[in-house]
Amino acid sequence: MGPKRKKLFALISLPVIMMMVVFLIASQMSFAPQNKILPGIYIQNQDMSLLSYNQALLSMQKLEQQFKKPIKVKYDDLTWVLPMDQVGLKIDCSREVQRAMAIGRQGSPWQKFLERRQAFRGIYLKPEISLDKELLERNVTEVAEIIILPPREAGLIINSDQTVEISPGHNGRLIDIEQLELNIKESLLAGSQSPIDLKLIEVPPVRTTEEIQSMGVDTLLGMFSTQFDPSKVNRAYNVSVAAAALDGLTVSPQEVISFNDVVGPRSTEAGYKNAPVIINNEMVDGLGGGVCQVSTTLYNAVLLANLEVIERKNHSIPITYIPIGRDATVVFDAIDFKFKNNTDYWLYIQSYVKGGTLTIKIFGNSDFKRDVVIRSWIEETYDPKTIVEDDRGIPMGDRVVRQQGGQGFRATGERIVMKDNKVIKVEKLPTSIYKARNQIISQGIAPPGTILKDPKLQVSNDPSSETNGDLQNNIP
Repeated sequence: MGPKRKKLFALISLPVIMMMVVFLIASQMSFAPQNKILPGIYIQNQDMSLLSYNQALLSMQKLEQQFKKPIKVKYDDLTWVLPMDQVGLKIDCSREVQRAMAIGRQGSPWQKFLERRQAFRGIYLKPEISLDKELLERNVTEVAEIIILPPREAGLIINSDQTVEISPGHNGRLIDIEQLELNIKESLLAGSQSPIDLKLIEVPPVRTTEEIQSMGVDTLLGMFSTQFDPSKVNRAYNVSVAAAALDGLTVSPQEVISFNDVVGPRSTEAGYKNAPVIINNEMVDGLGGGVCQVSTTLYNAVLLANLEVIERKNHSIPITYIPIGRDATVVFDAIDFKFKNNTDYWLYIQSYVKGGTLTIKIFGNSDFKRDVVIRSWIEETYDPKTIVEDDRGIPMGDRVVRQQGGQGFRATGERIVMKDNKVIKVEKLPTSIYKARNQIISQGIAPPGTILKDPKLQVSNDPSSETNGDLQNNIP
């Protein structure tokens, strides 16, 4: 470019630059370094002008703390203090700062121009406040408890003579938490110091009197009790845990109930302890021992209530607390007991432990009340075998009973259903097979002098004797 052109360019550029400066001044635009907020930006009452990100973040955190100061709430002439630092109040400080820094720096050139021009005149942003509704409800309920009336659920009352009454429900009067949350936010953003009015709403019970009446539960259909030894603490505890899971259970018409689904896994997390259980025809310690007594008691209550049995399996050996053929074993995820409410009304189950007695009662509608008799008997007996095994750990000529034998049985039964003293149905119960338990005898074959004497080792020349405990092989 020649000297003349340079001079001409300078003469033209200078006025243009001056005109732009005059235009910018006249347009009242705000300017600031790229890493700072434009002048004239406010968040609530905090001046964010020319603050860096960290400075603005600190300012927002101070504002959040200001909002956490206690406020007053009132209802009629009553006033309470609500601790705002306990209701989960939060401001997303980082997002609010980013929102302020983005003004005049994003969008089209025209949008930037308008935002910068507006910033010069002042832009006032309102932060977004969040509250934890559960914490808010808990705290306002505590301070204003006097004006709250919880709804009363309708329910069933079982009298000592087994008659059934309905406990009526009624509506409650609770604080409108949605409205309170909205009012708190508006009050904080407005900087108001006036108490916030509490609005009450009427809340119906989850179960109304009409709903309980429509269930049709008005009488005891059937009940059954079994006994256990309360001194066996772990087993008694497991019985109580499983019984509690059934207590209060309601069953809709035609609904099928799974014992395993209701009671759940027998685990330490569920509160169960180790107690004797039947495994491979033997009583051994296992988690949840005693739960089968609850399923067995329920099975018999179901039979006496004239309900339909869907699934049931007997134990591998007879059970002492129930007549033979009337037990129901359960194993979670493997063996279940299921029954169906084959009536047209709801069922209500009571299940409880008192002393050494487990009782289960099934209540329903009197239209389906029947007199039920259950009989069971042994149809066939299976004798155990005697198995003799050679044992080099026992002196020759001696014998030890390793496992006591027991008879097996095939048992069956029937349910006799009567109405008005007339038999209306005789139903055969499922056949129960209990395997015989073989007697196992260890016969000594060790030559004399090859076994070290052990004073704890008890052997017998009598094959009918029982030996408890483990035998040690003392072969040199």
